[in-house]
Formats: sequence, C-alpha cells, structure tokens
Amino acid sequence: MITGHLYSEQSAESSTVSVKLEAQNMVITDNVGEARVFTLDSLNTAPKLGRLPREIRLPTREQLVCDQSELLNHWLDGEQGGVAKLETNRRWIFGSVVLVPALLYFVFGWLMPWAAVHFANLVPDKAKVIASQQSLSALDATLLNPSELDLTEQEKIRTGFYDVKDSISTNHKVFSVQFRHAPQIGPNAFALPDGTIIFTDEMIALVDGDQALLNAIFLHEVGHVENNHSMQLVAESLFATLAVSYFFGDISGSLEAFFGIGSTVVNNKFTQAHEADADEFALRQLRNAGKDPMAFADAMKKISELRPSASETMDNWFSSHPAIQSRIRKAEAFAEQE
Repeated sequence: MITGHLYSEQSAESSTVSVKLEAQNMVITDNVGEARVFTLDSLNTAPKLGRLPREIRLPTREQLVCDQSELLNHWLDGEQGGVAKLETNRRWIFGSVVLVPALLYFVFGWLMPWAAVHFANLVPDKAKVIASQQSLSALDATLLNPSELDLTEQEKIRTGFYDVKDSISTNHKVFSVQFRHAPQIGPNAFALPDGTIIFTDEMIALVDGDQALLNAIFLHEVGHVENNHSMQLVAESLFATLAVSYFFGDISGSLEAFFGIGSTVVNNKFTQAHEADADEFALRQLRNAGKDPMAFADAMKKISELRPSASETMDNWFSSHPAIQSRIRKAEAFAEQE
C-alpha cells in the first residue's frame, strides 16, 4: 500500500489517501474508506525526475502526489527507459559536465554564426532596400534631424569618400553617404544593408572634418556592408534568443531581469565580431588605396576621448563593440607592418 496526497483542482489543500496498485488499475481510498478506481491509461503522469515525488493527474482533474518507490515507478513507467537510465548513470552524469558546455560553445560560437552567414546571403537585395528605407525613416522620425553642415562641406566630404571607394574593389557597387544632425546620439556613423551610410554632424565635428580620419571610418562602414553584417545580426539575434530560451528556459528571463545578461551578452559577442571584421577591412583597404592605416587608429583615439575609462574585461562583455584601446593597438600594429 502506498500513501499519497490528493489535491483538488480548485484548492491548495491536500488530503491523505491510500493507493493500491493492481495490474492495470489504481485504487485510491480516502480517509473515510471511499475507494475510486482509475485505469492506467486514464492517468497523466509527469516523467520521473531524480528523486522528486511523482505527480499523477487524474481524469477528475485532481492531482495525486506520491513519494517515489520502485513499485510505483515500475507501475507507471514500465521498464526503465533509455533517458531514465542515462539520468542515473554516473558516467553520463560526469560526462555531461564536459559535454554540455562543449555543446553550448559549439552552438553559440560556431553553428549560429555559420547559419547567420548563410541566412544573410539568401536575403534578396530588394528586401535589403526596403529594410534600409524603413529603418532610416524610423530613425528620421525619432533620433535624427536634417544635417546642419554646409552643403558645400557635405559635398566635399562625400566626394572624398567616393574617391576612396573608387580606388578599391568591392562586391557592393552602390554606396550613398548621407549626413544627419543627432544630438541625442552624438558622434556616430552607421551603415544600412543597402549601402546607405549615415554620418552624424557630431562625428564630423569630433574629428575636426579631417578627411583622412573620416575616410578610415567610412571604410569601416563599407566593411559592414561588404560582409552583410546587418542581415547577419538580424539572424544571429533571432537564433540567440531562441537558443537561450531553449537551453535555459525561465532561467534566462531571471538573468535578464537581475543582471542584464543572457541573450544580450550573446548578441554583443556577435556584434563585437562584426566590428572586428569591419576594422580589419578598413585597415586593409586604407593600405590598398595608398592611405596611411594609422588614420584609423587616430580616429579611434578621437572616439576614445568621449568614453569613460572602464575595465576592458567588463567592457568586452557588456559592449556591442570591442574594447576601444584594443582596437587602437591592433590598428597601430597593422600600420607598422610593411
């Protein structure tokens, strides 16, 4: 005879009952001696989990909770299944300590970036144009204002960009440079999937209109377009959110709420990889165009003046860009190469 606790559908209170197991029937007797019979097929049982009590849903919508026993487990589950055997096998338990982190590293470090690249390559150019137009319209309605730069200055800077672009070889043939006044954003430049590149007035002011530094930043943004980073980021963000939710379930929600990490950190790591790729592209193309790659390091130094000093380790985890000092060092090292 097995003792259990019976919970009604609309109450958290339980009553103690006696449970008798027959070949295909479960007989439940309450404390006044009234017995009810339920067939095995009519019961809905949760899988066995460690040594936690077994929960059995009755067709009457009541729930019976019983401590585990070999008799009850065998009656509910029959012969022990493969999953249950793995859960109690010490070799597999200890092995999973190594295999699970390795699996996560493979999924987040290799599989998702690979899948994102292939997904991005399938997006038609027309879709990129529509996405870019919609994104820019949304930004113009919220954060961006018409440029306050003199039209002559705009054309001079734009001509400098196009001259550099014409001196290198790119797969993407059409680039459009636009300027915006953005006091809420500050000094910035960003590329849209269709090759539209936005420079804020504040970025022009930060580098004092130095065409060499602006060219370096321009080629960085061209690198984003060439590598299709915008579309890759959309795919990576989607895959990361789905993967974190699948592997960690509600835990990821708790982490997001209390620590601001989870899928955010994963997405930042992807973005940092894109920024590093765009940096390398800019440095290579500056040299190919006969320009001094040190201009990129100088541009980064200008940007670093706006950012408060912080631990590079923490900055690496919680920023969408690689640590600025690391980018400067890499650019200087590249410039020193023959």
